[in-house]
Amino acid sequence: MPGFLTALARNDMRGARRDLLVSGVLLAPLVWIAAVRFGTPLVTRFLAERYRFDLVPHYPLVLVGFLLLTSAIVIGAVVGLLVLEERDAGTLIALQVSPLPMRAYLGYRGLLGVTVTAVYVLATMSASDLLPWRLLLPLVPIALLTGCSALVVTLVILLLAKNKVEGIAVVRALGIVVAGLPLLPTFLDTDWDLAFGLVPSYWPAQAFLTAAGGGAWWPYLVAGLAYHGLLIALLYRGLIRGGSAPRPEA
Repeated sequence: MPGFLTALARNDMRGARRDLLVSGVLLAPLVWIAAVRFGTPLVTRFLAERYRFDLVPHYPLVLVGFLLLTSAIVIGAVVGLLVLEERDAGTLIALQVSPLPMRAYLGYRGLLGVTVTAVYVLATMSASDLLPWRLLLPLVPIALLTGCSALVVTLVILLLAKNKVEGIAVVRALGIVVAGLPLLPTFLDTDWDLAFGLVPSYWPAQAFLTAAGGGAWWPYLVAGLAYHGLLIALLYRGLIRGGSAPRPEA
């Protein structure tokens, strides 16, 4: 089985050089870093001079909105679309006659999404020049939790979409939910902010914002891991029972 997984990894690396979508995602962090690192100081200066508004205390929110949540939806969507594309192209037929179980294939794709998302979060936020070094250590488990949010995105796409076209439509619908709703509690004076916890990406977002504010962030991490574990188990079971798991077409 390790040989097949190695072959899949090599095939992904070759495909990344040919697929514009994957190539674009691989280069996306450079754009995100440039936009946040060089754009934020300009916006900060403009707001201070024009409106006397200090953006600096809100830098953690900038990092969450532009880098942390974006990584979850983008990587989760790309992995989901890759699986749908492989099913549409009949690539999965080879797996049917191979000793590689489908669950191992899905496990490889899931682990790939979690790992790449965590690396993207750590790399982009560290290179943004807005991240205080004291937050680097807490960011490691928070980045892994963000990777779990990306896995939830992937599973939702596979559960709801029958092909890549439908997958793109699902991604558009998920974008505002995954990358937008977790930011709302920051602007709302309400005791019901935990209700936003139904959105998986709420937990890594709140864990980071709480850590940035000097609060106890680990309860958000622990609760988020438990919630993600439950969601991933339910979505995977739904894929298997509902017949939505990627299967080779007859």
